[in-house]
Amino acid sequence: MTKDQQYIPDRRDVVWLDFDPQKGKEAGKYRPALILSSKAYAKQTGLVICCPISSSIRSTLSEVPVSGLDKPSVVASSIVQTLSWRERKVKFILTADGDCFSQVLERLLPLLGFL
Repeated sequence: MTKDQQYIPDRRDVVWLDFDPQKGKEAGKYRPALILSSKAYAKQTGLVICCPISSSIRSTLSEVPVSGLDKPSVVASSIVQTLSWRERKVKFILTADGDCFSQVLERLLPLLGFL
């Protein structure tokens, strides 16, 4: 088993994921994503809950800057997807700082009616 096959995504991980096929205004292609769900969830279900990351910065209220990537990028906190991390070719990039993760949740929770 290779190192990539042993890796299980965890909350706050920034990973590469394959978002194709896309529909409508969804994010597509192999791109970074911020993992919102826990490692336990990923291990048990084979799925992750995540937000795509884009280098196309539009300065909307739902965008949260993420550091450490090759290009200036933002987490699209208003786009939440549940994907199979095994089938979507997950690959670890880095762990997002706590401030970035907190800002994503601060933008996401009101959309779900929690705040």
